Amino acid sequence: MPPEGPQYELSVEQELPAAADGAPRRARLTVRWPPTAGVGAPELGPALHDLIERLSRAVEAGGVGVRPSSEGRPDRALSELLETYRPRQAELVELLHADGEISDGEFELLRRHVAPVPPGSTAPGVSPASGATPGRSTGRPVEELLRVYQIASLRQAGAVRARRQISFEEYMSLKRHFSAESPGASEPPSGA
Repeated sequence: MPPEGPQYELSVEQELPAAADGAPRRARLTVRWPPTAGVGAPELGPALHDLIERLSRAVEAGGVGVRPSSEGRPDRALSELLETYRPRQAELVELLHADGEISDGEFELLRRHVAPVPPGSTAPGVSPASGATPGRSTGRPVEELLRVYQIASLRQAGAVRARRQISFEEYMSLKRHFSAESPGASEPPSGA
């Protein structure tokens, strides 16, 4: 027997934080109205609003729509945060906080550290007599980078940069260092 009227279906979806293995996750909630004789179309606007609210409550109740909170661990020290994230702009600190990477306390600490520097003054931790080029952050000295990460070639410097252990400025300093050496000294022999 054919349906007596049109069938309606309304679905809403919400992206969820990735699973522990990195697989993307999504929650979907659907409501269907079966065909019935003599009943008009449902009011879709209020039904959609209700469905969105129900999905949000379900995701919240299941605890899957929020990133793991950083409140289970103590706030990290400024030195650890700087080593881990190397923030250069306040916007990046805000993104880390929005993504749940840093706690509220860590956010305040980093935000104060990367606060805009008034013109004519120096950045925190950089003295005017340090020899740094004005207006340009050079990061750690090349000698320290070579020693700490045991870098012997530009290729190794690129690998360390890919692991985000050094900043872009530090990588460029290493690149200048290796380009100043004799040609061919920056790359190991092809058999190595």
